[in-house]
Amino acid sequence: KMPYEIKKVFASLPQVERGVSKIIGGDPKGNNFLYTNGKCVVIRNIDNPAIADIYTEHAHQVVVAKYAPSGFYIASGDVSGKLRIWDTTQKEHLLKYEYQPFAGKIKDLAWTEDSKRIAVVGEGREKFGAVFLWDSGSSVGEITGHNKVINSVDIKQTRPYRLATGSDDNCAAFFEGPPFKFKFTLSDHTRFVNCVRFSPDGNRFATASADGQIFVYDGKTGEKVCALGGGKAHDGGIYAISWSPDSNQLLSASGDKTAKIWDVGANSIVNTFNMGSNVLDQQLGCLWQKDHLLTVSLSGYINYLDKNNPNKPLRVIKGHSKSIQCLTVHKNGGKSYIYSGSNDDYAHYWDSETGENDGFSGKGHTNQVSRMAVDEMDQLVTCSMDDTVRYTNLSKRDYSGQDAVKMDVQPKCLAVGPGGYTVVLCIGQV
Repeated sequence: KMPYEIKKVFASLPQVERGVSKIIGGDPKGNNFLYTNGKCVVIRNIDNPAIADIYTEHAHQVVVAKYAPSGFYIASGDVSGKLRIWDTTQKEHLLKYEYQPFAGKIKDLAWTEDSKRIAVVGEGREKFGAVFLWDSGSSVGEITGHNKVINSVDIKQTRPYRLATGSDDNCAAFFEGPPFKFKFTLSDHTRFVNCVRFSPDGNRFATASADGQIFVYDGKTGEKVCALGGGKAHDGGIYAISWSPDSNQLLSASGDKTAKIWDVGANSIVNTFNMGSNVLDQQLGCLWQKDHLLTVSLSGYINYLDKNNPNKPLRVIKGHSKSIQCLTVHKNGGKSYIYSGSNDDYAHYWDSETGENDGFSGKGHTNQVSRMAVDEMDQLVTCSMDDTVRYTNLSKRDYSGQDAVKMDVQPKCLAVGPGGYTVVLCIGQV
């Protein structure tokens, strides 16, 4: 009897929420990127995102995860205020330290370049941030100066250290240290400050806000340098920014359904990426790592942007961002496929070898897909909380309206038999 072992993991997409920034963590070694969904931290290979590893040790929903600059540890923070620091070098991801810097949701965190200090911010009840030694939890300063939840924090990766924060009080704040002390407030924005990031060389930091503006400041003194684009950088709120590795350019992601690359020195737009016209094409997160430009859409999709063709991404990673309710497997044309249905009314098909996947086209179920099976005519038969049973041709993979059977009561379960029979179990009747 062979023991079972995991052969492949097909990762979930990031968990996203309308109007809320989504942080994608970079890897100092350049190999992976990180994001969260539910209680999980998802680690994916940036060159081949089908290679994925999942960390599942948080007891509550995780919001943010970031590598230490050394690359040996990841720190991840959850909605209860727990910060876990765990090993990246072994498959078991052993826990190194666990802290509770405050009671309430952790929204962002940052490491100093020596991987020895961590700043954590969010919506604690008694304070909105803390900065401490990674191995003892001893405080190395105070994060003060805001009167509402802090959304974002970053630490300058060159000495002398500086720290910046951005908050729902429409302000950013500037700190010197260690020990980190509040120096002054930056009140240039008129709406929530969603993201603050220092350039890798430490010469600049930028702040991005729901007001559609990006301000650039001197990394050492905190003096304002410019507003990108002169006035507004985007027509909608800006949720995330990420600097190029050479510190010359900045990637921004916005609710106006575009991402942009800015030449910061010249204060000019290099590229505008139009991501679509649907509300699900709003851009909530971004990461610039090596030559890769990644953004996260409200759909949960991860887009690899193409500088040479700004209207079509190089690749789009799809999958489920909500819980999977049902699965079935089926061989089709010599290939083995996995079909999955989820809480977010999607049915998806996966190549069971490569993990390549996509959703079915056309207007599908409008509520949770509860059960699915493949009949002998190669149709995927699905039933849903939208009170329909649907038959979808597996070679076309296209939902069409006339293949839906309306039920009087909600179907919960189904089975398929020979000759096109389908038995459907509904609440209170068959």
